[in-house]
Amino acid sequence: MIEDLAARLEAVDPAALADVVRQDQRSPSFEIADWSFRRLSDKGIANPDGLWLFSGSGRVGGVTRPWSVVLKVFERPQQEKAPDARPYWKRELLMAQSGLLERLPGPVRAPRFYRTDEHPDSHWLWMEHVRDERAGAWTLDDYVFAARQLGCWNGACAAMPPPTEPWLNKQPHRAWEGAVNPETDWQSPWHQKYISEDTRLRFARLWAERELFYGVLEGLPQCLAHFDCQRRNLIVQRGMDDQAATVLIDWALCGVGALGIELHALVGGSTTYGEWPSSEVAALDQAAFRSYVQGLGEAGWSGDVDAVRLAHVACLAIYRGAILPNAMTWACSPESRSFVLQAFGMAEEDFYLHLLPLLHYWLDCADEARVLMRQTGMAPT
Repeated sequence: MIEDLAARLEAVDPAALADVVRQDQRSPSFEIADWSFRRLSDKGIANPDGLWLFSGSGRVGGVTRPWSVVLKVFERPQQEKAPDARPYWKRELLMAQSGLLERLPGPVRAPRFYRTDEHPDSHWLWMEHVRDERAGAWTLDDYVFAARQLGCWNGACAAMPPPTEPWLNKQPHRAWEGAVNPETDWQSPWHQKYISEDTRLRFARLWAERELFYGVLEGLPQCLAHFDCQRRNLIVQRGMDDQAATVLIDWALCGVGALGIELHALVGGSTTYGEWPSSEVAALDQAAFRSYVQGLGEAGWSGDVDAVRLAHVACLAIYRGAILPNAMTWACSPESRSFVLQAFGMAEEDFYLHLLPLLHYWLDCADEARVLMRQTGMAPT
């Protein structure tokens, strides 16, 4: 219960909090004068009650100044999944403890991580509070900027051997397979009302060819990926050089994947979550992809652009399109109304009609992927 957690946060160890704040302030002599805490966000999907902001004032060298840090609480699940499975509760903690992010190239970066605390029922991760200079709805230029930064970062990562930590997310594109049951998913009254027979046949072809799409994504060049670079996890911050840079938060899904799949969340996740109009997904996709490729080139990458595009559209098709009828059935049901309304600001038929253009676009991406498979020699003979 959130009330129980709040009571525990009220009684946080002062020494632990001081340790975190001194790291954040880069001052071992910083003294906390006062502090309070509040929920930082209630829009989380997997962990909606886990993000908290601690803030206050303190003194160093006779000067009083404000401070703020973030605590992320991970509840221990009743049954743990394998460390390399898509949902693994300790992945972000392990990433923070590993120091891997500190060894990776820029320009994208993660928040600074300060401390982890283990409790019988949960683990706590203390980190930097990164303020977003572009809070609110993003323009197309904002997405283009983020795509270019991601391209620069992925291009630099592609020049390095992929990391091999056992807790990294492996083959995330296969994660949904066990949840999908086309025979029952299509029985939703919304599907019955809005989905044509042609759309069902296109989906059936994608589902029948899923092993082909999996094999393509696993056969392309691989590198580290955040794998959840949707708008809510992207923060634009101005650095010490006064240049805007992208900070990526929430590393719970990070893993190894084909170069180009990073864009699937910037385009697919941002539109799914209502951060960008679903009716304009094609415009976002094309602009973001051009900028991403530009970023790859700026990092010194000179590979096959068609292979990058193939990874992107194949991931949109099989990771998002193949699950969407099932997800729409669950998310647009009356039972899910309260959660979905809080997370996305719309529910039931309104949310369904928001998602519907995405189903058609992800199926278009599957068609594009099939063409690119032939062009790149990855289609079956």
